[in-house]
Amino acid sequence: MYTFWQKLSNQGILEGQDAGLQGKIRIINQMTLVLALMAFSYLAVYFLFLQSREPIVNLSWFLIFYLGLLLLPLPVLLLNRVQWYLLSRYLLLLVLTALSVGNSYYVGYAYRTEFYFFILATGSFVIFDHWRYQAIAFFIESVGFILAVYFIAQAHPMAGFVLGSFVVRSVIAFFLLFLVLYLIQREAEKYNEEIEVKNMELSAERDEMVKMNFTKDKIFSIISHDLRSPIASLQAALSLLKSEHLGVDEFKKASIGLEKQVEQLHNSLNELLTWSKAQLHGINPEPTQFLIKPLIYGVVSVTKLAARNKKIIVTTNIPPDLEVFCDANMLHSVITNLITNAIKFTPVGGAVSIFCSGDSDKIMVHVEDTGVGIPSENMEKIFSSNVHFSTRGTNNEKGTGLGLLMCQEFVQKNNGTLEVSSEDGKGTLFSITLPAKG
Repeated sequence: MYTFWQKLSNQGILEGQDAGLQGKIRIINQMTLVLALMAFSYLAVYFLFLQSREPIVNLSWFLIFYLGLLLLPLPVLLLNRVQWYLLSRYLLLLVLTALSVGNSYYVGYAYRTEFYFFILATGSFVIFDHWRYQAIAFFIESVGFILAVYFIAQAHPMAGFVLGSFVVRSVIAFFLLFLVLYLIQREAEKYNEEIEVKNMELSAERDEMVKMNFTKDKIFSIISHDLRSPIASLQAALSLLKSEHLGVDEFKKASIGLEKQVEQLHNSLNELLTWSKAQLHGINPEPTQFLIKPLIYGVVSVTKLAARNKKIIVTTNIPPDLEVFCDANMLHSVITNLITNAIKFTPVGGAVSIFCSGDSDKIMVHVEDTGVGIPSENMEKIFSSNVHFSTRGTNNEKGTGLGLLMCQEFVQKNNGTLEVSSEDGKGTLFSITLPAKG
């Protein structure tokens, strides 16, 4: 039974609709259903128990009135179902107004239906969204109220009843009621807006705190795992040398590995400091127009030794007149990370190529390698700020896991995009798109 009631109440509600609109549709549907249940209950009670004791003078109108309430859900629910929401609301209002006026006309008893007009007018602030629709509803109800009282006065003359003055007082009463309800609604909306703004601010502060905590945890994790190990190795070697347990020749042999660890430590520290500064203090790009070829050639020359040690061939194809508009330091960090990663994850004897293209609006920088590739399950992790993800290179090279995340942030700050395509075991292609002009 509850499921059937819920199904009828939700007629016309669509997935993804505004919660306020859904609430109004549900109220209108339930209002008509409650009126229908009340009408059915009264009809059943009257014909079963009261008909003999309280005969109805105007049986035709009695049936019209209660059957109208009983059948009212059919058109209202149907109109809501086809998304004619405004029409369904006015239909509900007009039918209830007409039935109330008709009841005053045919029955002619005072103090029965005329008070319902104020209830209907007040309810218009619930079922209508805009003050214009609410004002129209108030006008309809004020006219209905005046007609209802006029018909009652005609059936039962009232002492001192003057139609003109009564109309003026009725209009003033409905206007004051409308004004009070409108002011209350406006203040409630302002209050809700303030609450919404406060909630957004709290949500932003919470997200910032989560980000700060994640940054702190990631920094401590990198310091404790990736940076402490090479320092400990260097410290142990120096202690052995100092205590003369390690000869000069042995130290020279050990220094080859130590030099590699110290180099990795240097790169990791630079990466960590750059990323930490961007996260904790923010880095604002200072874009300029410059040729991209000298910048890339400078990065290639610095990484040449690492490539040579792994017998990796590095090739470039960059138009000499290709210009880019971005922060040169940020782009230098991005290109350095991408080329370093390409060398890191390419096995001995592989190849890394850097090539560029562009037009009058944008330029593209591609870094492609014949390395191990990125497994599909790791593609989302490499750019995630919520996951500390790091893998070792083909020669067991370590990293901080911050490089690609920093690259993406730096590229986005310069109004660009960073895309990656990779096939596990066959290589990876990173593509940077940046504006060619400011």
